[in-house]
Amino acid sequence: MKITAFCLCWLLILTAPGVMAQQPTTPNQSSTVPNQSPTVPDQSWELLRQLQAGEVIEVERKTGKKKASGDFVSLFDTELVIRRGFRDESLSRDEVKNIWRIKKPGLGKRVLFSVIGGSLALLSVAGTVRAFNVSEKYLYVLTLITLAAIPIGALMFNYLVSRKMTKRILIYSAP
Repeated sequence: MKITAFCLCWLLILTAPGVMAQQPTTPNQSSTVPNQSPTVPDQSWELLRQLQAGEVIEVERKTGKKKASGDFVSLFDTELVIRRGFRDESLSRDEVKNIWRIKKPGLGKRVLFSVIGGSLALLSVAGTVRAFNVSEKYLYVLTLITLAAIPIGALMFNYLVSRKMTKRILIYSAP
């Protein structure tokens, strides 16, 4: 019985990549969004009206490889306005090739990443103290280093991991 279960587990593990390769989505497209291929005729400029002000989008232009990324501000019949930093940028409808909605990880995942990063920073400081056998006279300095290392480690780990978990969802493709 154990041998059968073991073989079935290995069969599932080895065939999973082949099954995942059969998914009909493109690399930049989420499988949760139906009918988002560029050839679907119902993808129109009007679908962009569903965007909320402040949502992060990425715009690919028809000319050149330069992509514009920023917060959605407003949409008109002939142009799209996004905020990049502290200034608004207007993009003509004719120069837009693709638009993606950028979906960042939720608050729960970001908090989890911060806790993991803070824990790793604390463990690294504790390991350093243990390795160098720090005496009590340097304990005050060591406490300050630990108090600085934990939030810095949490922020760095959160930034690095959540950047990789960002999803791009294609919401518009020019005809």
